[in-house]
Amino acid sequence: MRWWVFLLLPFSLLGQETYVNCGDLTPQNYQVNFDANKVYYWDISGGTITYSNDNSITVQWPDSVGTYIISAYTTRFGCEGDTSYHEVIIEDCPYLQLFIPNSFTPNGDNYNETFYVHGADKEEIKSFVIYNRWGEIIHESNNNTPWNGKNCQIGVYSYSVRTHNQHFTGNVHLIR
Repeated sequence: MRWWVFLLLPFSLLGQETYVNCGDLTPQNYQVNFDANKVYYWDISGGTITYSNDNSITVQWPDSVGTYIISAYTTRFGCEGDTSYHEVIIEDCPYLQLFIPNSFTPNGDNYNETFYVHGADKEEIKSFVIYNRWGEIIHESNNNTPWNGKNCQIGVYSYSVRTHNQHFTGNVHLIR
């Protein structure tokens, strides 16, 4: 009696990929080899399948830090077939996401009334200082407390913004 052993080689979906959540993650496409006699099943931990067509899917991964698994398995004529796993790692953004405006207009129209730092990492600010043209401190805080420009003349002022490991300097225009 002879025995035949068949090895079912895994899909081509083996591997790992890493993304950082510095902005919107774009949907990712995944595909395994196609066989008309197979039925394809997909499973993901986290994320959303936005498109599915037998051997291919499109996934929108979350922007939260973590490790997510995508798996595909098949059946053929009612029997279990190939299985494949893929690991997706979402890492925290290594860059601070800050936007520092270059002007503001404290003129009482309720638009652009205060100067402060915008962006996803604005809570990381440890020091926020505004200087006049003679280098005198006119506003200082240990967080992102807005400067309202009260009792200050129209002109250019300097700022210093410090986070836990970075320092930003520049100018801001006070316009009325």
